[in-house]
Amino acid sequence: MSLQPLADIDRHYDKPDPWGYENNPQDMRRKSEILGILPERAFGRVLDIGCGDGFLTFDLPGAAVVGVDVSPAAVGWADKRKATLSAAEAARFSFRAGSVFDLPQVVEGEFDLVVITGVLYPQYIGAASSVVLQAIDGILRPGGVLVSCHIDSWQPPRFPYALADLSLYPYRDYMHRLEVYLK
Repeated sequence: MSLQPLADIDRHYDKPDPWGYENNPQDMRRKSEILGILPERAFGRVLDIGCGDGFLTFDLPGAAVVGVDVSPAAVGWADKRKATLSAAEAARFSFRAGSVFDLPQVVEGEFDLVVITGVLYPQYIGAASSVVLQAIDGILRPGGVLVSCHIDSWQPPRFPYALADLSLYPYRDYMHRLEVYLK
């Protein structure tokens, strides 16, 4: 489910890297900031919501990393990127097409780390942030970490967990709103 028609979203993925993330300095910086802010701990299961073609997914830590995107075409590109990895490295990753609203049906079990980027926009979720929270809350393990990165820095925190980034990282300069939560 998405407010923007799936066909419109899929059209962006007629070619690899449709937004030019791999060659955009701001996107490379955002990726670096997300990876750099992750708490230094071992993560077993990791979920990347809104994984697109795997731009961030393949750099996430974790024994098992699952990427979910509403666009089957995006998931197809992520699978093609996965096919270029060694068998041992590729075994860490899996990709699934599905909506953030349907996470309990798309993925099984709980996750130690959930990363959500580029999803919490009106064209994708409307005003249904509470539904997204319920979906994430159902799969984020107690003590798990949630990282959210979106362009709308004027928005209040979205999740009712302890906002760790204000106390752990007080001097961070935001390009996007980058939030780290502990459940």
